[in-house]
Amino acid sequence: MRYSSTLIAAVAAPLLASALPVRRASANDLLVFQFANVLEQLETTFYTQGIAKFQDSDFSNAGFSSSLIASQTLSTIQNDEATHTTVLQSGIQSFGAQPLTCNFNFDSALTDVPTMAATARTVELVGVSAYLGAATLLDDPVLLDSAASILTVEARHQTLLNVLSGASSIPAAFDIALTPQEVLSIAGGFISGDCATGITPTNTLTITNSNPQPGDLLQVQAANISGTDNLFCNMMVGGAPFAINLPLAQCNVPPGINGPVMVWVTSDDNPLVNNVIDRDTTKQVAGPAIIFVDTQSELLGQMVRNTGTSSGATSTETTTITPEQASSIIAGAATQTASSSQSTDASGANGAAAPSSTPVSSGPTPDGPSPDGHTTVNGLTQVPRPGNDTASAVPSGSASATDSSSATDSSSQTTDSSQHDTKEFPLHEY
Repeated sequence: MRYSSTLIAAVAAPLLASALPVRRASANDLLVFQFANVLEQLETTFYTQGIAKFQDSDFSNAGFSSSLIASQTLSTIQNDEATHTTVLQSGIQSFGAQPLTCNFNFDSALTDVPTMAATARTVELVGVSAYLGAATLLDDPVLLDSAASILTVEARHQTLLNVLSGASSIPAAFDIALTPQEVLSIAGGFISGDCATGITPTNTLTITNSNPQPGDLLQVQAANISGTDNLFCNMMVGGAPFAINLPLAQCNVPPGINGPVMVWVTSDDNPLVNNVIDRDTTKQVAGPAIIFVDTQSELLGQMVRNTGTSSGATSTETTTITPEQASSIIAGAATQTASSSQSTDASGANGAAAPSSTPVSSGPTPDGPSPDGHTTVNGLTQVPRPGNDTASAVPSGSASATDSSSATDSSSQTTDSSQHDTKEFPLHEY
């Protein structure tokens, strides 16, 4: 069941009064809370629109093993974000100010379920980075404690969305903090109309590569960037003290990276520092942009969603074929068997008379892959030798073909072998 944000807020109302203490906020505290309020509104609106737009079949078609897992997870996250918005706005009002109300446009992010899932993953990562970076700006340690209680929940959301993306649930031991200006350069693309946050975003950077992998040269777009001369790219990963700094013309994703990467374009070759206090903002030409380099898959993610990128993943599906089609497959396999080995007599001489039928259990027989490698025939114990007109016994039971291209429901059919000539084998459909 999906619960509305209004219902959640009503149930949580007795708790909200104590979620944020009544304080006299400094200008910095109010700025941080107004900025967090805008981000929580963005997240709430995004999930609300996405959940309303897509049906269970859309999630199934996107590769989710259970549409219910996806819809329940997204609904839970949406409810959390709506509650965060209510709490933050209540806190801002207790400071004697009015909460900002902004409009958002997610048309480009809600074209289909895969795009929505990828955007949600980015949105939650931005939320974590925003709370981390803004923590250094808060003057009141009590308000810092309250903000941190939201941050930990945002981090749980991030983990869940990594799983829904079929990627590593916790790709790094550390997250990356961003300044409010850097956060707004990423999130600002979804803000429609005026939203007076009082924060000037950095120059927006776009990475045009689709699913970048180690070794790929990143392609960048940003205002005031028309070439690569005298420009450098900085790729930052969680836990590293500095970004990886490379000439922009050689901005290849290094090996060994897994998970989110923050990318900046700078005007010099000094790597950016991985903390918001010491990071040089004067040399930033554009960025950051977020890319996900998913090189390590996990069983948990594969169980929830088949993204088609996991190495070694296989699928087996079943299709129903006619007896004539099965006969053709069996005859082809038998021909392949005959050409691969010749019958020998007890003395080892070639050309000995072949038996009228060959047990499936002896050598490479039709109980296995077809000549084209796409179909597997199971359940036969005897098949006729090619060119032999003598009918061979086929045990009662069923013959099945497993094909990797399509799946149908199994069915069975009883067939009397006396009603077919020897060219049409009494195979049971499934």
